[in-house]
Amino acid sequence: VTLLERYGFCGGGAVAGLSGTVCGMYAATDDRDAPPQQVVHGFLDEFVAALEHRGGLAPPVRYGKTYTRVHDPLVWREAADALLAEAGVRVIYHTTVTGALVEGGERVEGVTAYTKEGPARIRAKVTVDASGDADVVAMAGLPSFVGQDGHVQNPTMIFRLMGVDTARFLEAYGTDTIMGEEVSALIREKGAGNGYTLPRAKIWLFTTTRPGELLCNCTRVIGADGRELNTLYARDFTEAEIEGRRQMREYARFFRDHLAGCEASFVNDTGVQVGVRQTRQARGVSLLRNADVLAGTKFADGIARSPWPIELHAGAKPRVEWLL
Repeated sequence: VTLLERYGFCGGGAVAGLSGTVCGMYAATDDRDAPPQQVVHGFLDEFVAALEHRGGLAPPVRYGKTYTRVHDPLVWREAADALLAEAGVRVIYHTTVTGALVEGGERVEGVTAYTKEGPARIRAKVTVDASGDADVVAMAGLPSFVGQDGHVQNPTMIFRLMGVDTARFLEAYGTDTIMGEEVSALIREKGAGNGYTLPRAKIWLFTTTRPGELLCNCTRVIGADGRELNTLYARDFTEAEIEGRRQMREYARFFRDHLAGCEASFVNDTGVQVGVRQTRQARGVSLLRNADVLAGTKFADGIARSPWPIELHAGAKPRVEWLL
């Protein structure tokens, strides 16, 4: 097995995009007093153990009707390196795929890529497109689609805030990482017309494995013309990075000025790149729809399990649909 990676580490959106949490481990319930009930296992258990062994995974924290676990993205890189080495995978970092090797107009036999040594051809019996954007699918000329009728969910710039008195923060706002109406109302009241630009009032703030730190998922990165940016386009991707950093500073300044425990806080870091929620997807034999997920529809060829809700990040207020 050969793994090609454009960055110098593994993890994709979880690390480069700093999404920060291991989601979908625990059942959702309306019982707020119910403890975490893990319902997904398999390789997840092995990876969780690798993170825990290195001190890179926090205990479960409340996320609405379920729980999630915050990871340290630096530890994620090291755990991934170790697991890949143990499995005998040949990893080639800092490599960009440039094309698909297609035989007879149908079968993908590998890819072409560019490394620091120059062009490379990697042939394979099976080629897995793990780009997140169906790049190899598109390069091979195979069917794909973009979002819902071409519309995508907005990207986000996640960042980490240090210097937080997390004990005071939790005492003031509770342990649910989806911030309640008190914080949303404060953003609407203090943010509008008071020198801040805060496009989203419903936000997520997580304590992490590090003392005095919050992981902040709050930005709504949209274009200057008000549309959701599609990072398949170079100009949109660039605009998203710049706008994401600008919004990060605005939210960090607002937290420092108005949230309990954040008075001495400062930005520790952001994602290596803006977090991308939705772009191009491969069009397969059949399509899994939201209604199938919410109905708990079962398929004979099903291979995965996840109790995580459907998140719709479009418009001023995100919408979450739970599978109970």
